[in-house]
Amino acid sequence: MGQTRSGESTPDIRLYCMGGGTLTFDQSVFTHMRGMGTLVEVPTPIVLILHPKGMVLFESGLHPAVATDPEGHWGQRAVDWKPRMTPGQSAAAQVASLGVDPAEISYVILSCLIPDHAGGMQAFPTATFVVQFQELQDAWWPDRRFMRSYDFGELLPTRDFAFWELYGEDLDLFGDGSVMVLSTPAHTRGEQALVVRLPRTGTMMFPAGVFPQRMNYDENIMTGTPRVAPSVVHASMRRLKALAQREGALLIFHHDPEEWKTVRLAPQYYD
Repeated sequence: MGQTRSGESTPDIRLYCMGGGTLTFDQSVFTHMRGMGTLVEVPTPIVLILHPKGMVLFESGLHPAVATDPEGHWGQRAVDWKPRMTPGQSAAAQVASLGVDPAEISYVILSCLIPDHAGGMQAFPTATFVVQFQELQDAWWPDRRFMRSYDFGELLPTRDFAFWELYGEDLDLFGDGSVMVLSTPAHTRGEQALVVRLPRTGTMMFPAGVFPQRMNYDENIMTGTPRVAPSVVHASMRRLKALAQREGALLIFHHDPEEWKTVRLAPQYYD
């Protein structure tokens, strides 16, 4: 057993960060109204957590077909997003490269169900998917505001998977405080952030779409594509920032290319 900076005991666990390919967006997609007209190529993270009570994947990356035939699979989305991905960057391939059979993954936690986060779901049919019910509603039965955000073709084969549905609530996955899922509406109405408390590294936070880049965190800039009221987004921002400051968390920003140059990538790990 180890101990986090906050003094809580945690089991010995390992956390692997992996890059699942890149996409290109207008900078203002991430930093509300800032950088409009500037294109930026950003990573699509995948995280593997080895815990004594089960293996956990956070985010499932891009659909494998994006590596081989992006326009055939995505159509106009591929033209707009300009994906760069190799077959070896799929979630299943990267997990396997670490000696883990995809069938061994117990839980897949998704910050949202947009394709750069949920595209690899189909490779983990035996896992339980931890998702906010609001996110399932928006992805499976989208209204006109959100229809272009999700890829129903990718999600349809997963409809019969096992889902642990959360209702605007948090989840202590293993009951020991080491893997926490936090309800943080922002980029999507069912947005979730992840907090992992490690024995040696201490607290790591993955704020996903709440703080997609460090600029969001440092300058209190909300995401450029909020799907909830700004007051709700800022409440999620304040909540995560308070926790990060209280526990001295190491923050991993999903879509910040400069920050990802400093991230310890698999096969290296955090423990």
